[in-house]
Amino acid sequence: MTLAKYQGMNLDELRRYVLTHREDTEAFYAYVDRSKTEGRMVTINPNDENLEEKIADAVRYSNNSIRWYCNNTEKYQKQSQIITEWWSNLDNKLMKLYQTDSIKNTGIAGWKPENSSQSVKFRITEPSLEIGQFTTLVKYRDEDSNIYQIEAVAIDLDMDKQNLFVWTTTSVEVFIFSAEKD
Repeated sequence: MTLAKYQGMNLDELRRYVLTHREDTEAFYAYVDRSKTEGRMVTINPNDENLEEKIADAVRYSNNSIRWYCNNTEKYQKQSQIITEWWSNLDNKLMKLYQTDSIKNTGIAGWKPENSSQSVKFRITEPSLEIGQFTTLVKYRDEDSNIYQIEAVAIDLDMDKQNLFVWTTTSVEVFIFSAEKD
């Protein structure tokens, strides 16, 4: 295959190609270069004195997921901006909501709620975040105009799977908002 063909593939298609054609080193190097360009792969010098901070930043600002400790500080400005924009863009979208007190990490497949209530499907309206000094109010209405708000200490956004995890202040309870296809 030619370099032009690799450039015509999106990154996920190129990844699948590389995994099924492991002998194609040119495709592998094209994939690595594109992954770095698109922020999915980060090169870090193990001798760097700021190694831990750079690793934390690479994870925190990955293209796939973000964790925001709902602080209204400059340190978390980028996370709050991305999550606020994602949440606001859900207006009039179909959502599935899980409420759980435990989440099991299932590796590549992602997460699975344990001890959860029955999921609820609804159309969200007027989603907004009210950012305080140490917590954030996650606000929204359902299609019947009922108003809901959850006080959060941390929010995780998985952009690939379109899931928002809201970690509450009052218990180990977690609310998981999953964007559905209309």
